[in-house]
Amino acid sequence: MLKKLSLAALVAMGSMSVASATPLTEAIKNVDLNGFLRVRFYNEDFDKSSDYNRWRTNAVVITKIPVSENIKFVVRNSVETNVYTNNEAVLPGSSNVDDAIANNLLFMAYSNGPLNAIVGKIPVPTSVTSADPAAPGHGAGIIATYKVNDNLTLGAAFIDALKNPGNNTPLGVVLGQDVYAAVAVFNTDMVSGNAWIYTVDQTIDYIFTASLDVKPVDNVKVHLDYAAGNLDDDLAKTLGVKDDTKNYYNISATYTQDALCAKLGYAYTSKEAGAVEFSADAPIGAVITTANNYNIANLQDTSSIYGKVGYNVDAKTNVYLAAQYQDAGNKSGNKNKDLAEYTIGAKYKVNKKLGFHAYYDIQDWDDKAGIEDRNEFRFEAKYSF
Repeated sequence: MLKKLSLAALVAMGSMSVASATPLTEAIKNVDLNGFLRVRFYNEDFDKSSDYNRWRTNAVVITKIPVSENIKFVVRNSVETNVYTNNEAVLPGSSNVDDAIANNLLFMAYSNGPLNAIVGKIPVPTSVTSADPAAPGHGAGIIATYKVNDNLTLGAAFIDALKNPGNNTPLGVVLGQDVYAAVAVFNTDMVSGNAWIYTVDQTIDYIFTASLDVKPVDNVKVHLDYAAGNLDDDLAKTLGVKDDTKNYYNISATYTQDALCAKLGYAYTSKEAGAVEFSADAPIGAVITTANNYNIANLQDTSSIYGKVGYNVDAKTNVYLAAQYQDAGNKSGNKNKDLAEYTIGAKYKVNKKLGFHAYYDIQDWDDKAGIEDRNEFRFEAKYSF
């Protein structure tokens, strides 16, 4: 508790002016502090290239400071460090031991009954931006939502500039053009989902996404995703692609019974080039159950059949097996890039805040694909507060 109060007090004190100092007891009153600390170790084992280790550490601290009845200021401090080691060769692009990436946010949050809004340098939690908790989609702008009733919430967003870690689009890592978005989120006893529409000045005419969860019977949930995107005509010409509408589909079914959970799904993306999302970690596309090649939404003429079976050994321990077969179709540049991937893993909860997760992932590419087979081991320790 003393450490939590000290961190909160430092953040609060840093935001005060010297001329109007606030007593410490007042500064820390009602301040909310949360986040996580995470350590990951990877071992990458390639078919032909040299193996290497990677150490990835993340620290995220989010401080919410009430300044009036309806307004809070929120500070999100984030640091990520990657260290690569290779005994046989220097890994291209490897990081220094003290190299760090930060995505720090500061924004005002307003809440008054059904109306909520955030403005400033903000997280951008949409269907097409990164949902990675360590590297979320973020930018400068405003997002507002209005709860119409218990079953429907409407929202809109204006983003002046958007950054999307884990980018896998032809649009670049940063979208400097204005982004406009609108959303409807709905929920009933049997069906829930959301629908988004986006447009980006001089970049994207539109992206439309829709997600739906249906519970037809007890223990079964069916999930559906659809996305369509159309690039701006001038940008399409610059990129050398036809300005056709790109489509993406995903359907999965999940069955749970006592300690057992099983999932089976199919995803497909059409042959047109373009974008239906801004990040590989976007919810609309990051649906495949294996550890690495989990998103095909922005690829061309590619499909995936995927599945996962998990079992709770006890209240703290879960083991699972996931697999997919990815078919790249016959689109030029994709031929023979088929993939079979398997992930076996285990999770252990020490308590409500501390957990461990380890997996071993096998990627077996078609021999003619020109892509090396790779095995990956990853261990994670994560503390949330």
